[in-house]
Amino acid sequence: QGGGNLQSTDGPMKGKVAIIGLHDSISMTLQAAFTESGFQVITAVAGEEGLAVCRQFLPQVVLVDTDLPDIDGYQVCRRLRATTRTSHVHIILLASTLDRESRIQGLETGADDFIVIPFDPDEVTLRVRNALRRAAADNLTDPVTGLPSGRLIQTRLRDLVGSDGDWALLRITVRSLNAFEASHGFLAAQEVLNLVALVLSEVVEQLGSPDDFLGHSGGGRFVIVTTGERVHLLTEQLTSRIQEVIHTHHTPQEREQGYMAVEEGGEESRLPLMKLDIRCVLASDGPFYDIRSLTEELG
Repeated sequence: QGGGNLQSTDGPMKGKVAIIGLHDSISMTLQAAFTESGFQVITAVAGEEGLAVCRQFLPQVVLVDTDLPDIDGYQVCRRLRATTRTSHVHIILLASTLDRESRIQGLETGADDFIVIPFDPDEVTLRVRNALRRAAADNLTDPVTGLPSGRLIQTRLRDLVGSDGDWALLRITVRSLNAFEASHGFLAAQEVLNLVALVLSEVVEQLGSPDDFLGHSGGGRFVIVTTGERVHLLTEQLTSRIQEVIHTHHTPQEREQGYMAVEEGGEESRLPLMKLDIRCVLASDGPFYDIRSLTEELG
């Protein structure tokens, strides 16, 4: 998985954070502080590895050491900003010294914040938590999966309107997710969403390009913007892999009987099992003049 090291906590995830570089002792200190705060932590030793990890796991906050073994942290920052799937992330640069020239260079390449090593882990954790809170308040990322949502999806769809490029828009929906939550609980439904988001990220990273977009529009609804030449292979892989994720979250009894049984007021209700629905719109289906006409084409 991109060569990165992924650590998560039990219970609801409060945000995804990537650490690129840093000496082992410093990185472990931050990992411990972030994990204790409920963050999902992704680590990478070098810059190229970190870029791949970020494209796949789509963290909301990235901490980048300016001194990396392959490319410098400023180059990592620049490329995160230039890649569609990571252009929105909050980037914090860390360095042993940060003079005026370094800060200007960091701002020019897209950094949001700076931290001098050594640092107070509690202060860094607060900065990360504040960045995650701002992203949620600005409707930039989904609080469950950490994927781009709301405004970022609207912006990407607006870019498609009137575009004559060879694009394809996929809407991926997990049907009956609300019924599954009613039967199995909020945390189980959240786990389904997180695993679906992970599969989506993996498939887009493996078969797509850095310019492909992945977003979560809420509930069991996701969107992917890719190219017409990639859409069929992406759809094929997503259909098989996500359906497997959905299938394994139902109990053997539910799979055998073909429904979920829920007791309501002393009576049993039969709710449909979760299923995957993927719909596609191509640029050639247009022209489209606004977002509404684009989304209506999806049905």
